[in-house]
Amino acid sequence: MDFYRYQDQAKKLSTRLLILFFAGLISLSAALTLAGLFLWQLTDQVINIDTNSQFWHWYVIGNITIFAVLVLITLLKYSSLCKGGRVVAETLGARYVHVNTQDPGDNRLRNVVEEMALAAGMPVPSVYVLDEEPGINAFAAGMGINDAVIVVTQGAISYLTRDELQAVVAHEFSHIQHGDIRLNQQLAALIGSLMFLGELGRWLSQGSGRGRHHGLGGSPNKSSSAVPFFGLTLMLLGAAGTVWGKLMKSALNRQREFLADASAVQFTRYSAPLASALKKVGGHRYASLIFHPQAETFSHLFFSQGLSQNFRGWLASHPPLQERIRRLEPDWDGMYYANLQPMADEPPPPLPSAFTAAVQLKAAGNDDLATLLLAQSALTLAPVDKPNAVAQNAQNHKPQKQPTETEPVLYDTTAPSEWLPLLPDALVKAARSPFDARFLLYRLVLADDQPTRRIQHNLLGQEASAVATLAQQSIPCGLRLALVELAIPSLKELTAEQYQAFHNMLWQLIQADQQTSFAEWLLYRMLTHQLTPHFSHEARQFVKYRDINTLMPAIEQWLSYLAHQANNDEDAARIFSAGVAQLSQAALTLQPLPTQDALGNALDQLQQSSPAIRLNFLQAIVKAIEYDGKISAHEAELFQMLTYCLDCPLPPPQILSETKKTAH
Repeated sequence: MDFYRYQDQAKKLSTRLLILFFAGLISLSAALTLAGLFLWQLTDQVINIDTNSQFWHWYVIGNITIFAVLVLITLLKYSSLCKGGRVVAETLGARYVHVNTQDPGDNRLRNVVEEMALAAGMPVPSVYVLDEEPGINAFAAGMGINDAVIVVTQGAISYLTRDELQAVVAHEFSHIQHGDIRLNQQLAALIGSLMFLGELGRWLSQGSGRGRHHGLGGSPNKSSSAVPFFGLTLMLLGAAGTVWGKLMKSALNRQREFLADASAVQFTRYSAPLASALKKVGGHRYASLIFHPQAETFSHLFFSQGLSQNFRGWLASHPPLQERIRRLEPDWDGMYYANLQPMADEPPPPLPSAFTAAVQLKAAGNDDLATLLLAQSALTLAPVDKPNAVAQNAQNHKPQKQPTETEPVLYDTTAPSEWLPLLPDALVKAARSPFDARFLLYRLVLADDQPTRRIQHNLLGQEASAVATLAQQSIPCGLRLALVELAIPSLKELTAEQYQAFHNMLWQLIQADQQTSFAEWLLYRMLTHQLTPHFSHEARQFVKYRDINTLMPAIEQWLSYLAHQANNDEDAARIFSAGVAQLSQAALTLQPLPTQDALGNALDQLQQSSPAIRLNFLQAIVKAIEYDGKISAHEAELFQMLTYCLDCPLPPPQILSETKKTAH
């Protein structure tokens, strides 16, 4: 399976489809202007306009005006969707999964999400469950990697094995990583503006139509009689625009789904679980249907088709299951899995209230087409001529002993399920508790020298004993940052006042020795970058720098810092040259060791650069730290912190060392 070819094809086609989408918006404004000028002649105009001799003049003005109004409506719709993925999840009735959940299914889901986030080099997103959805589905939503959420239906938790659930979650992580979630918000706003025209037309045709037969004196009024016709025109054009928008959205989303499938296999390194999950969707009684009334609005977000297909699939938001499965499994026999049974620790998901209501209305003779389609789609059983599903045994993780300080270290940071068990249980438990996660972060900035430690002890007060208990647990080399990322979702559950108190205490502990080490400074920058916007609701930063040449001084500072970590000047020059070679910039010069203020200003500038510049910068960092043929735990942690600070998710580099060390 040539994943990179599929990715390249999907991205090229996505750009073309977006152009067609805006072409449809322009066509809609042109048609609406033409209809408006025609209907103007049928009314008793308060303002007399000669539409015959000045047709093109008013046609251009009308086009510009209507297009501007459509764009304004789109921007208003978009601004309402910029509050993060949490809003979308709650709109669909999802339940937040707390970090310290005791439910087996929720716990399995959260563990999978945490592992995929660490493997992808991304912040751990918030996790939600659609309790009343028995279909197998999921989606990711948000404006960026720091406010993204993963939402999974109860049906997916109940019927998918851990490997299959991981593949579905990896599919959603691909949407986050490639910026699809932001694009989906934009598409929802575009569709919303087109649907607004239809709603306005319906209101004009119905509301004005009830009183159109008589004017003020009881005589027919020519002007008012044209209003419902104009409303009908608006409604028809709005409907046509909605269909056009859905066609473009569906075609665009289909390509993104192929891209996400290919990337999910790259994440998990195995195509069978994702193909198996899709086969279960095809054989499940409720397939991947979403019954919530708002499902239509967000249909393009789902892992699989969430609505009943119409127009023979032309408006389907996802590609056919058969095509997706054959790309993953070319020799597939065309049969789905039938007679699905829930996992051993999961009860069957309940029927959604929307389904029950639809069936009751249908039995009572309700003729509403949407209700009939909902009931008919939900009642349709999957074909029975399916092979038996493969054995669905949950992964049996063998207990792993805690590493000693003399064991050789060789673990792959893109496979968290293999090395997360190496972390002490007490630290993992603390990371998954909103209250104790604070103590874990305090423990990470405790000083080595006793005088400073005593000052920190006094600052902590009654909390000092809890922090000291965690300090007794050693952290395996290279896994300190993994604990931080596990703790961040817990810290987001704090109140704004609790977070401010935590923030202040953390800074006081760092400053207890009247100085800030580089590791403490970068950790503080990473934490505030991910947490402060969540509590302060700061506006998203816009891209300020698109030319990498304007940021060469900033990049020069960071490459110089890395170079000065070498043992001698000769190696420093070579490390610096290796990073510069990645940028194809021969004019950069190795600078003296930069101060933290200089590095902070450089990082501020890089955070306002385009994604392409940030990626190029990080590639240069990788070249510099790989110069000596190995990556130390310190270098890997520095690189990963930079990726978090720059919102540029990249898998962490593999750590190779000859002897096991213990991080402070």
